Amino acid sequence: MRSRAIAVTDVAARALRTAFPVLAIVAIYYALMLALLNIMQALGQRLGVIASGIDKHAHFAPWEGPALFPALLALFMIVLAYELWMRKRAAIIVLASFIVVQAVADAIHGMRRPAMILTIMVAAVLLLAIKQFPGKPNPASIRKLKIAVPLFAGLFFADGIIGLYLMRGSLGLGSLNVYGYAYKSIAVAVGASGLRFAGATILFKASLSILVIMGIIYVFFLLFRPYRETAGQSPEARRMARKIVEDYGSDSLAYFNTRADKDLYFYGDKSFLAYRMVGDVALISGDPVGPSEMIPDIMESFSDYCLERGWRLGMLGGNGNYLPYYEELGLKSWYLGDEAIINVDSFSLEGRTVRKLRQSVNKLQKTGYSMEFMYTASIPTHMKHDLGRISLDWRGGKEETGYAMGLGRLMSAEDPDCLLAVAYDPDREPIGFLHFVPMYPRVGYSLDVHRSKVGSPGALSEFMIARTAEFLRDEGYHQMSLHFLALAEHYRDDREIEGSAFYRWVANLLDHILPIVSVYHFDKKFNPTWKKRVILHHGPADLLLVGLSAVSAESALSITRPSDRKK
Repeated sequence: MRSRAIAVTDVAARALRTAFPVLAIVAIYYALMLALLNIMQALGQRLGVIASGIDKHAHFAPWEGPALFPALLALFMIVLAYELWMRKRAAIIVLASFIVVQAVADAIHGMRRPAMILTIMVAAVLLLAIKQFPGKPNPASIRKLKIAVPLFAGLFFADGIIGLYLMRGSLGLGSLNVYGYAYKSIAVAVGASGLRFAGATILFKASLSILVIMGIIYVFFLLFRPYRETAGQSPEARRMARKIVEDYGSDSLAYFNTRADKDLYFYGDKSFLAYRMVGDVALISGDPVGPSEMIPDIMESFSDYCLERGWRLGMLGGNGNYLPYYEELGLKSWYLGDEAIINVDSFSLEGRTVRKLRQSVNKLQKTGYSMEFMYTASIPTHMKHDLGRISLDWRGGKEETGYAMGLGRLMSAEDPDCLLAVAYDPDREPIGFLHFVPMYPRVGYSLDVHRSKVGSPGALSEFMIARTAEFLRDEGYHQMSLHFLALAEHYRDDREIEGSAFYRWVANLLDHILPIVSVYHFDKKFNPTWKKRVILHHGPADLLLVGLSAVSAESALSITRPSDRKK
């Protein structure tokens, strides 16, 4: 008997573990259904009748009243559904509380007690899934909430009680005590007071409604405000991250994780990842840095970290070779594009395949153009000034863009191992430069920024890259990472698959705004190999959210165009 009881208990426990995630999804759809019914209620009598009919059979509690109220409630429920999807604990508590309060209010207006009890039971059942909503509110917002709630309540009741008392004659109110006026204030604000307002009393009624709406909006803004860390990057964390990069930063994106405006998440003392909060998305920049066998551990730990804060997790620029690690964690990938990698140890300007490239390089060489290579630690101050001016003019005065493949600082003392390749014109004046970050240990260099003086020869870029590849080859390096090419497998000449005609069309369309296909035609002159890069996400809705976050993080809409540069 005891073993049978244990078996029944185990079955019940497994059933509950299965039911809780389902209840979490039910809560999201409940909020969406409530939003839909209130939209129907707000749109007019015909749709309102349908909503009321549905409500008689399944109590979804649409708000029957002036059109403004169901419209606002519908908007709130859409927001609430989003916060439930973000797995924020406050959202499930708010939904359950709303269901209970609405049921009690409906009971006061005549709803039968069994229906009220059933509705409250629905709220209680939804609360059973509270562990599926681990997202914590922002602590700073909670502190403000403790001040805002009594402040708005005090303003509301002071306005309502004093206003009703002064206007009691014109409104036909009998003698009430302070509690009666307070209750009547709530009834006026929600449009269920039974009083007739005219003239100045309409302004009074509007003031109460405005206070309620403003109070609710501000309170829920604080309650659902994205969780934010306040510590930032400490000097110790930056040093620790740099040490890990020096030990394990062989990937071309690893060094970019030392960018100052990225938050750092460490797993032990041998691995870390860099991310930025964009709205509710923790957007990881490239792969974690550390031993490859630790990638599943740090990603699982960071995933739990995000859940506790009500964040969605995404990654921009993940290495396609690591997909098996990510798939084990339930992450899905979306092909983003390819990175062009020059194998410099075999690079040469000899041969028919590079004839046009050789001609461009030799032409500038013969007319007196030259190159100089130096590491950041040895760049003289006057050169930093000259190259900084070239960079500023090239950007047309705009701020630096980039995120996953941008360091965000140029020729900084923080980066002694970065490589600067400077091109000089025949008068020995700097005319362009390339700035590279290292790939450790002595793997090669990854292109950070590519700048040239406005009006410089068209072949200068080929000249700088070719000479830098030869320099790295002679120094015993193996790779030089150039540019990232979005959706490249759909339009590359050497692609192994046919690719998608739709994505080819998208790439060619975007090429009018961002250099995508045109950069590919430039990079292929150097016979590069291609490294796959992906976006990681948890599902279709997450992919959209992560994609928008990536566009924001990269400042893709603010990229410098040729028309921005002064001739």
